[in-house]
Amino acid sequence: MKLLLSLCIVLLLCSSVMAANPAIKLERGVVNVVTSPVEIVKYTRAYWIKGSEKTPHIIVWFFAGTIEGTVEMVKRGGSGLWDVVSFPFAVPQNYDSLIKPDYVFEDWPRRGK
Repeated sequence: MKLLLSLCIVLLLCSSVMAANPAIKLERGVVNVVTSPVEIVKYTRAYWIKGSEKTPHIIVWFFAGTIEGTVEMVKRGGSGLWDVVSFPFAVPQNYDSLIKPDYVFEDWPRRGK
């Protein structure tokens, strides 16, 4: 499992933003399927940060982030699955991703942003 995660991280860091060929589209699809559960953590953190700036009742923001993260996980996993299934074809145009950002770690929530 650690080897698979390490491989996904290396592929993520070495790939370009836009897929110029089927191999990159396949790689992006596999990475997105494997890392899609990270969306829950990402959105929970984003809502936690946003909520801590607005109100002391952070638990509401925590659950809202968990729910939105679950929705985004399904979207990213579906997009990744689409990339894996359709990697030989240039659909959508130029092998673009169905979801932006292309990878879950490209737009990580930070304090003060």
